[in-house]
Amino acid sequence: MNRREFVKSMRAVAGVAAIHGFAFAKEGEKKMKYAVVYFSWSGNTRFAAETVAKKAGADLFEIKAEKPYSGDFGKCCDEAKPECYGKTLRAIKPIGGLDLAKYDLVFVGSPNWWGTMAPPVRTWATQSKESLKGKKVCLFQTHGGGGMQRVGQEFAEIFGDTAKVLPPKAFSGSSIKSNVKALEDFADERIAGK
Repeated sequence: MNRREFVKSMRAVAGVAAIHGFAFAKEGEKKMKYAVVYFSWSGNTRFAAETVAKKAGADLFEIKAEKPYSGDFGKCCDEAKPECYGKTLRAIKPIGGLDLAKYDLVFVGSPNWWGTMAPPVRTWATQSKESLKGKKVCLFQTHGGGGMQRVGQEFAEIFGDTAKVLPPKAFSGSSIKSNVKALEDFADERIAGK
């Protein structure tokens, strides 16, 4: 195969790939790397995180509290509510294999607890602020009817001018499993910088 035939065949492959939603990096262009870091208590934020990670081709990492919250809803509320109102940082376990320097965009998932992010997410964001210097970060959160409230604003305040904070997005937890398209659109939009 000569050079002309090779180029022609590569254009054909790229055309078919584009039809099916695949993209190839141009020569000399760096392939962007994405991570999704999340905390989930009920499983709703985990589902959202897994969906965003799959769509973005991102590595997935879970934030876990050193001392897990009770599995009983009422007891969990008793533990978490004062932490949320006091903006308390809850100790978290180290996240194995997460090297933030490798990523261009980091999606961060949290449930909306009393109008703010879950304390383990606040802890992770606070601890990771310097490691995310110059990177893009984007919050997504699940909620039980409260919407975004002040979660996005507080997330942006943690990073200040350190990282470029993309617009956050809220998803209803009760309908999260029927919102796959909305989650995928969110991932595509933020990757595009919107």
